[in-house]
Amino acid sequence: MSVPIACRALVFDLDGLIVDSEPLWFRVERDFARARGGDFTPELGRACVGRGMANTLRVMRDELGLAVDVERDADVIVDAFIERAGELSLKPGLAELLVEAEARGVPRAVGSSSARRLVEAVLARFGVRARFGAVVTGDCVAQPKPAPDIFVEAARRLGVAAGECVVLEDSLSGVRAGRAAGMRVIAVPEGDPAPFGALADAVVRDLHEARARLAFTRAPRTGC
Repeated sequence: MSVPIACRALVFDLDGLIVDSEPLWFRVERDFARARGGDFTPELGRACVGRGMANTLRVMRDELGLAVDVERDADVIVDAFIERAGELSLKPGLAELLVEAEARGVPRAVGSSSARRLVEAVLARFGVRARFGAVVTGDCVAQPKPAPDIFVEAARRLGVAAGECVVLEDSLSGVRAGRAAGMRVIAVPEGDPAPFGALADAVVRDLHEARARLAFTRAPRTGC
C-alpha cells in the first residue's frame, strides 16, 4: 500500500502539468528555428523541457548556430505561444484536485520557469487564475529550475514552510528544483517514468492518482 504524502500546501508546475502544453511549445519553437534556418529536433526539445526559455534559445544558438537575442527572441516565442493558446487543454484530474485542495483549506501556487505574462495568459484562458494564491515565474527570481528559487519563493508567498509543501512536476528539472527547495515532490511525467524514481517521493500516471496520494492538512500561517 502506498504511504500518503502529507501536504499543507501545493505548488503546481504549469507546462505539462496544469496544461498539456509541451507539444505546442515544441511546434512554436520548431517554427521559430525553421524560420531562421535551423532544425530544432524532438531530442533538443526534450532536453530543454522545464529549463526556461533563455536556456532553449541558448541551445538553439550553441547547437544549431542560430543568431539569437535571448531577451528579444524570448518575447517573439512567447507571443507566438500566447496567440496559439487555444490549442491547449487542461490536464485530466486538475479540476478535481483544485476543488479538493480548496475545500480542505490547502493553499495553492503556480511555480513555472515561463514568463509571467505567458503564465497569466494561460491561467486566464482556462479561468483558473483565482484558484491560486500565488504565481511565481522565471522572471521573478534569480535562477530558474533546476535551481530551487521559484519553489522557495512560492512557499514564502503562501506563508507555508517549504518542507510542508508538495510540488507537482512533470520534468526532471522541476523535480530537482523541488527537492533542492526541501519540498516533497510528486512526479507526473509525460514520458518514461523510470528516471524519476530515484528523485521524486512518488511517481504517478496523472493528477487523479496524485490526488489519491495526498493527505491534506490545513497550513498554519507563518506570517510571511
